[in-house]
Amino acid sequence: MKSDIILEIKGLKKYFPIKKGFFLREVGNVKAVDDIDLTIYRGETLGLVGESGCGKSTLGRSIIRLYEPTSGSIEFDGTDFLHAKGEKLRQKRKDLQMIFQDPFASLDPRMTVGQIVEQPYIIHNLLGTKEREVRVKQLLEMVGLKASHVNRYPHEFSGGQRQRISIARAIALDPKLIICDEPVSALDVSIQAQVLNLLKDLQKRFNLTYLFISHDLSVIEHVCDRIAVMYLGKIVEISSRDELFKNPKHPYTQALMSSIPSIGTGKKKMSKILTGEIPSPINPPSGCTFHPRCAFKMDVCSKVAPQLEGAPGHLASCHLVNPLNLKTNTTTQKELL
Repeated sequence: MKSDIILEIKGLKKYFPIKKGFFLREVGNVKAVDDIDLTIYRGETLGLVGESGCGKSTLGRSIIRLYEPTSGSIEFDGTDFLHAKGEKLRQKRKDLQMIFQDPFASLDPRMTVGQIVEQPYIIHNLLGTKEREVRVKQLLEMVGLKASHVNRYPHEFSGGQRQRISIARAIALDPKLIICDEPVSALDVSIQAQVLNLLKDLQKRFNLTYLFISHDLSVIEHVCDRIAVMYLGKIVEISSRDELFKNPKHPYTQALMSSIPSIGTGKKKMSKILTGEIPSPINPPSGCTFHPRCAFKMDVCSKVAPQLEGAPGHLASCHLVNPLNLKTNTTTQKELL
């Protein structure tokens, strides 16, 4: 239902211009995010997964407008967020926060923990000085730190503790949606589960919605309700978590799934499906952008870009899944495997 949608993206593009010469003429573009449609529902965790360099973080930063999108539309909580300006944009930003990948780079080393977590209240002119002090201590305790840590600096904490500080800052203004950009990838495996469980607990407590960006499928499976698979700036498959892990349809998704080592064997099956290098986003392949690396490619794949289609709740952009009424090579995935 439309009322359950908190974020709706249509045709979103983010191109970075390439400039050369003395006059810095534009000679091309890096197509980091290329015509993406995405819907996120209230209270859910939508996972965004793909190889490094596929545009996941750029998409997250474009949604929150740290990068201004090249074109498209972003409707957040009933508001045209992409064209919001001035005070309207500032007020809406309270409801949309981000947790960054590197918990050290995202914290100002010159500020104490108390000052860092207090910043959102100062920027939005909320609460008095004493109230802010009390609230900051409460937030630190919510994320598993001590109230006495307010006067310490980021370098005095471990990576996991620094990420908890980032989480405290992100939830300070009671946001509706938090974009988690690889929030545990820089942490030890022993700490990752603690931070993931903290995020899930906070989601239940504050009715949060997450866009969870990661390249780690085991993390995605643990925390997400639905999963969108991204390749070279495009969404190639989207489904519920259980359906995607049970029945991945796009060859790229199958390659990602087969790259997970099997318990007891340690073997990977990725070489059976995925070959070659990731194409350049400056000059992506024609048709299906995945076809140069796909073992199931047909003649049509290099000529016609597939649409994101399929049964309700499970969409994939692949001619094998959604065949065109054209003369093509009819080799099936089952025959090739």
